Amino acid sequence: MKASLKTFTQFSSTYGFRAYTISASVDFPMREIPAQSHMNRKVACDKPIDQFSLMKLIDSSIASNEFAPTPLLFHEFSRSIDVNFCNTLIRRYTDSKNHSRAVFVYTQMRKLNILPDSSTFPSVLKSVSQLCCGEVGKSIHCNAIQLGFTSDVYTNTALVYMYGICGQPADAHQLFDEIPERNVVTWNSLITSYTHNRMFREAIDVFREMLASGVKPGEVTMVGVLSACSHLGTLNQGRWIHDYIVKNRLRVNVYVGTALIDMYAKCGDIDEAIKVFETMGLKNIYTWNVLISAYAMNGQGEAALQTFDRMIVEDLKPDHVTFLGVLCACCHQGFVEEGRRLFSSMINQFGLQPKIVHYGCMIDLLGRGGFLDEAMEIIHSMKLKPDAIIWRTLLGACRFLGREELGEFAFCKLLELEPTNGENYVLISNAHTQKKKWTEVGEVRELMDSGGIKKIPGCSSIEIENAVYEFKASDPLKTGNEEIHKMLQDMKNQLKLAGYVPETEIALYDINEEEKEHNLIYHSEKLALAFGLLHSSDPTLRIMKNLRICQDCHQFFKLASAVYKRNIVVRDIKRFHHFTGGLCSCKDYW
Repeated sequence: MKASLKTFTQFSSTYGFRAYTISASVDFPMREIPAQSHMNRKVACDKPIDQFSLMKLIDSSIASNEFAPTPLLFHEFSRSIDVNFCNTLIRRYTDSKNHSRAVFVYTQMRKLNILPDSSTFPSVLKSVSQLCCGEVGKSIHCNAIQLGFTSDVYTNTALVYMYGICGQPADAHQLFDEIPERNVVTWNSLITSYTHNRMFREAIDVFREMLASGVKPGEVTMVGVLSACSHLGTLNQGRWIHDYIVKNRLRVNVYVGTALIDMYAKCGDIDEAIKVFETMGLKNIYTWNVLISAYAMNGQGEAALQTFDRMIVEDLKPDHVTFLGVLCACCHQGFVEEGRRLFSSMINQFGLQPKIVHYGCMIDLLGRGGFLDEAMEIIHSMKLKPDAIIWRTLLGACRFLGREELGEFAFCKLLELEPTNGENYVLISNAHTQKKKWTEVGEVRELMDSGGIKKIPGCSSIEIENAVYEFKASDPLKTGNEEIHKMLQDMKNQLKLAGYVPETEIALYDINEEEKEHNLIYHSEKLALAFGLLHSSDPTLRIMKNLRICQDCHQFFKLASAVYKRNIVVRDIKRFHHFTGGLCSCKDYW
């Protein structure tokens, strides 16, 4: 059943409380309530009824999720209903996550000419945010302006939050700039607007502006800005925020502590993540999940599994996210038997039904472990319809093991689901390249050209002294950066002496060997590494890559860590690689 906002249609002409439809551009689901529910019978018997009794009756019905308001309710009891009653009802529905009903109550207020007050807007706007009904939110914003609430800090804060959550961060910021009074919650709402829309640099900029304006941030602020640092991989900024928390004696509650663990983990500093975890008093399931995932993504699968066992001993029940973390740990380390056991216990011991991401982990684990037939059995037996993640994972495993026929089958499935995703074409092209099947490689390229499909360009970044530098795969000479060009040539020569042999078979097939080497040396992560070696004396260089690191760069970085005596941490789209002394934390299994 669907409901939205302008025209209300009752499902029954009989007196009672039933689910309603609201027809407009934005839809959200509603559950129909049986006409002869306990609430219906009582109301029919008890007319007339005073406001207190009506509210008490509604409260008991909300608790059992029996009550859905109708226009008839407001019509019949209009004399008992005032702004305080409506505010209470909206707040009850918002708090119980019945957001469509909260918005419905607001619309009935307007129909009955009950004027909202400063308590009305924050609650109803919170429900609008959860429903992601931006157009409805704009309408309520207009009401607030018409009724003179442009200076109310609580209403304005709720509006900033609503615009951000509804995917309109520019509108949120414009409103923020216009409002006369702001408090810490208003600033938090703007930071949340940007993090929710994956505009992490802007979120950090707002945090800096907040400090400059003299507003003291709170724990909620720290959670938001630490989340931004996590996604950007900006360890130095994350450390500065941690220092700020300590110096200003902000409370490291379970949410701040968990955010700190997540930040350190996603910036590749697993030791600091562990320190925060061990010093925390109260921990919840999210805290444990973040630590398990931290170990998994940083190549410490054994530690992830030990943490899982420790969590069980401490009588915490794992959830879907917990099992995703331990299954990823098994994938990254190649722990096939352990992965099978955990997948089985997830279903049989803990009663959790796997989601598509859990199946994806098992396909990856079994496929790269050489058990492709078993992986196919899981695909055929799973209750969910295989999506692109499943087939792409299978295609990657086929490439890893050289199973061309099955790989072609997976590629055909991907074409049905994602015909314009360049990553799929690159995967099958690389599989053909590995087998030196140049005709097939050419056919894939023609298919991409005819469909106007582009592969995602490689992009890497490195943080040096709180500044982030980004690089795209290209010859530095073309952008006028002779310094990096010279450094890369010197690095290539030094590493060749240490045993580096360019993996030219992964390069384009229709160019000569020298051109292949030329293209390989200008991968974006190599540009970032050269820049880091030139401009940073830090013993550890941290690089972020938007794609999976290639085999050539992996070998290059291993040798560079030994020759230049630097620790190099690379976070690619899949995991972390910690290069130290010529070795990688992944043990060449990635």
